[in-house]
Amino acid sequence: MPKNNRVRKSLSLRLQPYEGTPLAEVADYLNSLDREEATRKIGEILVMAFLPYARLEANKPTSSKLNSAFLIARDMADKHFGVMALALGLDAVYAVSTPLTLAGGGLKPEVVEEEVSDETERRDSSLIEGKVTATEIGQLFG
Repeated sequence: MPKNNRVRKSLSLRLQPYEGTPLAEVADYLNSLDREEATRKIGEILVMAFLPYARLEANKPTSSKLNSAFLIARDMADKHFGVMALALGLDAVYAVSTPLTLAGGGLKPEVVEEEVSDETERRDSSLIEGKVTATEIGQLFG
């Protein structure tokens, strides 16, 4: 059996929010989960929130690579919040993210709104291509 040569990274983080704050509520929720599940959820949120910043700091990427990292993070966030709405039983009609196009040397948002009408299609879409389906994520929030 071939050995996995990938090096693991470690993130040491200790949060001690004050009781009664939103962060304390989140800490209680995450502490109630299986450790592996909580770690996976935190990892997904960290990637979607900080990937563009991390790439900017570490790699000094071109503007197209930075734009790509931003779009990946935004797409993950859009899917996450769409799945969350479904899991919470909220109105599943939501605006799809606004794709950015280069216009006159700057980024210009193109507003695109879409009504998701097929519940099966929404639930079976993957949060991260090939990783987890929205149905699976929805069950985690349920």
